[in-house]
Amino acid sequence: MTATIDDYGLVFSGGGTRGAYEIGAWKALNELGIKIQGVVGASIGAINGALFLQGDIDKAEKIYRGIRVEDILEIEQPIDPNHDLLSPSNLTGLIKELIQQKGLSNSGLKNLILQEIDLDKIYNSDLDYGLVTFSIDSLSPIEKFKEDIPKEELVDYIVASANFPIFKPHVAGGSRYIDGGIYDNMPINMLIKKGYRKIIVIDLSGEGFTRKMERKDGVYLKIIRASEDLGGTFEFDQEKITRNIQLGYLDTLKAFQKLQGHSYYFTPEYFNHLLENFNLDIIYGLESAAKHYGIDRYQIFKDDSFLSAILEKHRQARKQFNDYQTDSIMNRVIKSPSLITKMINSGMAIAWFEEMVMSWPGQKFAALQRFFGEYMMAAYAMIELQFYMDDFSF
Repeated sequence: MTATIDDYGLVFSGGGTRGAYEIGAWKALNELGIKIQGVVGASIGAINGALFLQGDIDKAEKIYRGIRVEDILEIEQPIDPNHDLLSPSNLTGLIKELIQQKGLSNSGLKNLILQEIDLDKIYNSDLDYGLVTFSIDSLSPIEKFKEDIPKEELVDYIVASANFPIFKPHVAGGSRYIDGGIYDNMPINMLIKKGYRKIIVIDLSGEGFTRKMERKDGVYLKIIRASEDLGGTFEFDQEKITRNIQLGYLDTLKAFQKLQGHSYYFTPEYFNHLLENFNLDIIYGLESAAKHYGIDRYQIFKDDSFLSAILEKHRQARKQFNDYQTDSIMNRVIKSPSLITKMINSGMAIAWFEEMVMSWPGQKFAALQRFFGEYMMAAYAMIELQFYMDDFSF
């Protein structure tokens, strides 16, 4: 179909198991009630796009939460599933396997897609669906929408789009193909050519290339990028996959102003409450302190439990810092430079900078600010927080 001016298009980029982030973004889009009329994808994005047309977010999430390396790859060499397949710890075994097999078999990937993709739902859907792959026979990209692909060949084209170069080339429609990210890991132009002018892009920062947009006039892009590193391309650690689903959900809600914050996530109501009591620099400092104190950021804060958690951690850090105060902290650092690392890891560094600010209020700390900006902001924020919570304990 040809898109209308009110239709949103959605781009799922490639990035291997980092595609779990796109499932979280999908959950948020559903919750926001944003109507998507067409979706295109490259590599894992092509798989996620097909699942999107089926409309079963619970099934998609279940696939990611249960995925194992053996579901995708047939490898006889010992592989550590707790590390990315492309990491140094697994690289020797992977190279041996590539040499022995002359490229890994993608039969596991194809079987997974056959098992989870419902062709009837995809072809009966009113939504546009497209993917990109790359022909090694003609050395040219293939960009196709579902109406251009015979139903019985769609699975092969999806496999072809997700056929990362460690796999043997995949045959679809009589030609050999490899991963679509080789040509365009973010196929925005496919939707533009289809008539879409409002496009949401989920950027996994995956391997591959991104093409220059063929048209910018009249095209609105909402690009959603992960607020932290999503891990490796073939990383099957379930804790990380679960974290990435939640991160995609939270980042997408924030992209549409349903959550606020710099590195943490606050409801708009609670963020407004913070603004009534602190300026933006202090709020940024509080978030920096929370990060250094290890406060879980994969949640939505609605009340002062955020501030209470920081204050409790700060009390512990100050107690630990005060125990070091029997001797000059600077002298101890000079004698044992490793103390700096210990102070940073425990959060004592914030207490140290706070002590300096409180002890020498007229001192200019420009040099320290230049090298330890986040810690200085956190220190100033902790002073304000203790005043707000009526908990001065100097």
